[in-house]
Amino acid sequence: MPRGAEELPRTTWVKATRINLRTGSKEISKEAVAIEAPISLYVNDDFVTTLMATPFQVKELAVGWLLGEGILRELKEVDKIWIKNNEVKVKTSSDVKMRIEAASVSKLITTGCGSLEGFIKLLDRLDRPFVDSNYSIRAEEILRMIHELNDRAKVFRATGGTHSAAMFFDGKIAAFAEDVGRHNAVDKCIGTAALSGVDFSRCVIVSSGRQPADMVLKAARVGIPIVASIAGPVHSGVYVAQMTGVTLICFVRGQRMNVYSAPERILHSH
Repeated sequence: MPRGAEELPRTTWVKATRINLRTGSKEISKEAVAIEAPISLYVNDDFVTTLMATPFQVKELAVGWLLGEGILRELKEVDKIWIKNNEVKVKTSSDVKMRIEAASVSKLITTGCGSLEGFIKLLDRLDRPFVDSNYSIRAEEILRMIHELNDRAKVFRATGGTHSAAMFFDGKIAAFAEDVGRHNAVDKCIGTAALSGVDFSRCVIVSSGRQPADMVLKAARVGIPIVASIAGPVHSGVYVAQMTGVTLICFVRGQRMNVYSAPERILHSH
């Protein structure tokens, strides 16, 4: 039994056959695995999407997804949120139908076989955000944040099946989430911070997942200046970070990191 797994409501137990080629042994064991479920999101009574996610922090997931996809410009556009079982219904004060259509087209481009140039042209036509923040932080603080992210990732340690993300405001943790999806973990952090009234212009979001364009855009759309990850970047992510003014940091491991854009926000001694 993985240590601490019995205390985690986001896991369940399954039977597995453990095979060890070094010792030649085979045994039946119980293993903790992460839970996922379909979370259906409706905006003004219209179905928008279904997210396969860990069914925890569902309200935060919905709010973060809507903000990160550019469907909501700010939280005050939300009039009411209902949650029943695995459905989330959001009523907005603004007419967001055009934004939903734009987000759908953008998602098709980023997950399909469209070119990077085509995606950037689409972004220009729809809404290219730009993060105009002079917030800066010492490189050592990025290492500390990644260490805290890893320390909090209890579901991952128990199952090996989740991603994690954390939001830091002025160096202090403002949100943390684990989810089977790397995008969902980031959305949950954005939603949690938004619902708490956090000033995104003084935030750093750190995560365990790789950084393509759609991940970087989530930060850019809400005005987060610094994004850091344990994993590597994708070319589209680097390009979009440069275009939107986001400081993108990847491969934060040990005492090292790579800064791919806007390095002036990261202070160091040498």
